[in-house]
Amino acid sequence: MIDYTDIDAKLEEYSDAFDFYMESGEMPPNVSTDDCLIGYMQEVIDNNPQIDGSDPTWVEILKDDIISYFSVLLEQFRALQLEAMKELAMIAQFMDASIEKKRMMWQHVCESIEPQYSRYEVNLAGYSAQFKSEDRVAVFSALTDDWRNACLAKLDKEERQILSKSKQNFESYCRDAGTKDYEDKKKIDNYIHSYPQLKEIIDKIGREKESSKDEKDSVIYKFLPVTVAKNNSLEEIDRIETGDNLERVIPVELSMPEDLFFKRYATKELQQFSSPGKDKPRKIEENRKDLRMTKGPIIVSIDTSGSMSGRPEKIAFSLLKQLLRMAKKQKRSCYLISFSIRSKSIDLAKPRNWNKVDNFLENSFSGGTDGEQMLGEAIRVLQKGTYEKADVLIISDLQFPKPQPTTMKKINKEKSLGTRFYALQIGKWGHKYNNVLDKIWIV
Repeated sequence: MIDYTDIDAKLEEYSDAFDFYMESGEMPPNVSTDDCLIGYMQEVIDNNPQIDGSDPTWVEILKDDIISYFSVLLEQFRALQLEAMKELAMIAQFMDASIEKKRMMWQHVCESIEPQYSRYEVNLAGYSAQFKSEDRVAVFSALTDDWRNACLAKLDKEERQILSKSKQNFESYCRDAGTKDYEDKKKIDNYIHSYPQLKEIIDKIGREKESSKDEKDSVIYKFLPVTVAKNNSLEEIDRIETGDNLERVIPVELSMPEDLFFKRYATKELQQFSSPGKDKPRKIEENRKDLRMTKGPIIVSIDTSGSMSGRPEKIAFSLLKQLLRMAKKQKRSCYLISFSIRSKSIDLAKPRNWNKVDNFLENSFSGGTDGEQMLGEAIRVLQKGTYEKADVLIISDLQFPKPQPTTMKKINKEKSLGTRFYALQIGKWGHKYNNVLDKIWIV
């Protein structure tokens, strides 16, 4: 049984499989050939000659469409699997039960099997007849094997039927919407190139170029080991510990059988003398420039207040779409925050959220602005393990007050850990945030 219950993990697997197939012409060795969605993905790619590599935009569109389609299918597959797992749990319970317990469960078992399976799948009447003349344990074992196989076969059939019924609509959608999607992406490309600032932001956050001095962390911790002398005085020894230091091993360990000695050596379980004052490493702070991660996560905060409607909205949306495209290509986590009177967010690291961006921003660009709430949400996300040392980009006219002292303290702490705070300011209204952010671009 293919596990479809973790939808995000499966979509990530399909995303990687798509890329692998485009590069190598075959599916990754770790994916199951029994997965009907993997087989269908290969079929779709093979039947779309326009993605020959000459224009990567077509490849991007097809991949987005497939992942969006699969996210809908997986919701249905998951519901089926959860029901099947209840039945499989009942089968396992029946299999492990005593003969007396099996008798008590028998009526419920019959009521579960008879409506769902034909006698060719689970011959309940045939097994019932064998109870009088044959070994009951063997009969019950054969019954539960047939029942389990029938349950799994039914699940697989239902999943394939869902795919078969819906794929025609998906293929029609791809034909109808593909050209429009292609034109929309090309318009965004042209729009980005018409504003050098937007291109510079993408290059900066893309980290394509070698990092400059200001893109390096200033403090690292270094452990300095102290070489252990071969001849240690008795004064240095203060206790017995376990490890694999042959120079400190106690004599009794050397008298054990060779195979046991090497096993204890490999697992660092040899008893040895210890001298923490001499051989424990010293931790010191060293001021040294050290590069950040080459491709880190991205957090984008878009101001959706009324002052951003119209042309600023178009600039913001175009830049967001381009950043999301880059994040998907580079397999970087991306988190989107929209803020006006209040903030809301969506985690675009999850592939099933990729097609929700348009709806997420729909009916926005109205009301006032609460920058403090937005910054609080960005800091909260930064403190999650998957978004540390992120590039944070604020797209706004920056017409909101400077951060409160407590918020500023948190921003500075995140900066010291490797986070960079940038902004695209749309409109020339003065620079309240010059001393807050690492860099501001102005359109």
